[in-house]
Amino acid sequence: MADYKIAIADEHEMFLEGLKNLLEANEYPGYKVAATAKSGKDLISQIENEDFDALIFEINFVDIEPEDLIKEIRKADRNVKLFVLSAYGDMNLVKKCFRLGVDGYLLKSSSSSSLFSGLDTIFRDDIYIGENLKVSPVKSIADNNSTESLEKKKYPYDRFLIRQKLTRREKEILRFICQGMSNRAIAKELYISDHTVGVHRKHIMKKINVTSTADLISFVSKFDILIKEKEPVDV
Repeated sequence: MADYKIAIADEHEMFLEGLKNLLEANEYPGYKVAATAKSGKDLISQIENEDFDALIFEINFVDIEPEDLIKEIRKADRNVKLFVLSAYGDMNLVKKCFRLGVDGYLLKSSSSSSLFSGLDTIFRDDIYIGENLKVSPVKSIADNNSTESLEKKKYPYDRFLIRQKLTRREKEILRFICQGMSNRAIAKELYISDHTVGVHRKHIMKKINVTSTADLISFVSKFDILIKEKEPVDV
């Protein structure tokens, strides 16, 4: 009989299969992968209907933001252990996850021994931070500019990284912009001023590095930046 009942979540089927096999091959302690999910909302649904000792999950899903995913999980089960296994190691993101209540965070590039060490740690009620997660040293303005340029060259299409640059309000306004709404219409919808919407629009365009609304809408569509809304159900 397994010592711990686990649910795992990732968008990639092959990764889920490999992780399941790895966990269940461990002899002591024993892990039983009782559920798998390929979306954030599917994972939330799983834990609403079944109890688990721990969840091992990626935070990059097309259907939900990382902070909303963690909040919804914690709302459904305050006691389940949360272990993030992600390709993304930005320290601001990592810190945000811990503030929201995760117990462990490990990069996918880490070894299997690090995964099991991390699980042992969280089941002892301690916090686990993977060994490859380092806080970057303070850089000069010039260094920061060169780093930003490098990131743009390396990750021009990474929807998750782009989304993390935007605030919640900016994402909200961006969705309205992509629906073809004017600043005045957006302002009326959100009960804010036209000027405030205009400022947010400028910030969004600067962060995404486009110079026109047409380019902004094209970029968002091409790289699927926005979280997918649930399709309405016909009755």
